[in-house]
Amino acid sequence: MAVGIAVPLGCTLLDPYPGGNNPGEVLAGSVGEGTFDTGELQEPLVDPAIDESISVTRNVEQVLAHPGDAFPIDLSFDAQNMNVVGGGIQFPGSNEVQWTFIEGLRGETLGDIRFGFVVDNDICGDVPNLCHELKTQQFAVAENVVGDVDGDGEDDGQFVVSPPVEVTVVLVCATCESPSCLELLPPGECQQCAQAAECDDYFDMCLDPSVYPDVTDEDVTLFNSIFGPGGVLWSTQDGCALGENLCGGALADIEDQCRLGGGGAMTSGGDTGTGSGGSGG
Repeated sequence: MAVGIAVPLGCTLLDPYPGGNNPGEVLAGSVGEGTFDTGELQEPLVDPAIDESISVTRNVEQVLAHPGDAFPIDLSFDAQNMNVVGGGIQFPGSNEVQWTFIEGLRGETLGDIRFGFVVDNDICGDVPNLCHELKTQQFAVAENVVGDVDGDGEDDGQFVVSPPVEVTVVLVCATCESPSCLELLPPGECQQCAQAAECDDYFDMCLDPSVYPDVTDEDVTLFNSIFGPGGVLWSTQDGCALGENLCGGALADIEDQCRLGGGGAMTSGGDTGTGSGGSGG
């Protein structure tokens, strides 16, 4: 039976996905060694029982997912039985909760679950070249300390989950100027790539206020507006290459000066950073 669907050409989610696979299924199927950047990957939980004694809140409502980088899973939990041991994520269309065991959570009534899901570097070769909106379910994973958690008369296994919270993951497999990305992400919110690791390292070595007390809020704000996780450089492919190059070059010279600012070299570093930006471009 043919079904007609009236949608604008820029529609983000089409069913079925044209010219590629469903991104939720691809992400769920890509889980393996190295998928989570924190803790120990565990066997997925299939339709796990829900432990209503645990509550979770999301600390972010929407995150961007870029090939080759990790998107954050950030939850806070309240567990009366102090039985939380990790965190998990379920992608749309899957009945499996992919999860990681995190040391230090067991025995805590209140706490935070923070880890990253590393997106396969080649994922955009398996899905359409669009920005894809995925409504994921995220959980605290806990040891079953009751037995029959859901009251159906059967033991519910070793691990159970909290009631889920919904977090939107936007998989970026198109340019920020493409209709599918503009539909989901207002100007200024789209990023073509994640912050370069070199820029994160530079911040830690030159601009961390806990290490360098002379660093001001203005120094941090200026750096972050350009090179930080939400910096303007990451909104275009050229900017991604430029940012990585500038921070990489600054790291190479870090023994002489913090030329992008910070580390006791604020005045000369800021001037030098401006000059090197011109030559680096």
